[in-house]
Amino acid sequence: MTINATERRTAVRERYARAATTGDGCCGPSDCGAPSNDPGDSGATATATTTTIADEISCAVGYDQDELSRVPEGANLGLGCGNPVALASLAPGETVLDLGSGAGFDCFLAAERVGPAGRVIGVDMTPEMVEKARANALSGGFANVEFRLGEIEALPVADASVDAVISNCVLNLSADRPRVLAETMRVLKPGGRVMISDLVSDRPIPDFVANSRESLVGCLPVGIAEYRADLTAAGFTAIGVDKRQRYPSEHILSDPRVQEVIRRDPARETEVHSFVESIHGGTIHAVKPAGTKEG
Repeated sequence: MTINATERRTAVRERYARAATTGDGCCGPSDCGAPSNDPGDSGATATATTTTIADEISCAVGYDQDELSRVPEGANLGLGCGNPVALASLAPGETVLDLGSGAGFDCFLAAERVGPAGRVIGVDMTPEMVEKARANALSGGFANVEFRLGEIEALPVADASVDAVISNCVLNLSADRPRVLAETMRVLKPGGRVMISDLVSDRPIPDFVANSRESLVGCLPVGIAEYRADLTAAGFTAIGVDKRQRYPSEHILSDPRVQEVIRRDPARETEVHSFVESIHGGTIHAVKPAGTKEG
């Protein structure tokens, strides 16, 4: 059974609503091999455990303790697969857009780099995430950051208004990534740039994994060649798609649908293991040509 775009969007929204309220995201504690919360723990202990796991995950994909200490408590949910802010060469006074901004973690780090004269806009389709991010901005005193409810396939952002677009482990979840990249091209100023952290692989996704709702919201990668082709089709230049650290994706192996297929056809187990081993956090960067006409 193939999952259609509406089902995919609904599944992702439901999962990230849970992430906003419980800390269980696409690669939550149980998915990443970190200890899960003891049901008997107090609320304070459970929150502290979730925060520690999120910090450990973030450090593993490229953040440092200093960055973690500079954002409001609860902004880091451990949902990233890289550190796009560190690689985006942000400058004071720039306007930055974060696609799928979650609880605001990368937005707050970007806000420090662009300074009071700059501006950061976060867009997320999950109301619970937007509410959490706005509360975090208020508690942290981030006056140059705003969060908008919307889908990254139809950005609530004006044409040619953004200097840089960042995103962290989000585009792989979209049901229409070419549309997201077209929208990214639209909102960028000529000469503007993209710096995306996302999951990538140089192996095809097995069909029974791609059509599993559970694996889908558990963060499946994008093919490296596919990412390059989509960026080229959108009109970007200076394109780079690079593998970085391997990303723990063993949760795919415990997906009930995957296990059922392997039970019926044991020969496919090797295919799944090979695919899981191929998943990496990747850095995707590109530039909107300076001579691009708008409209």
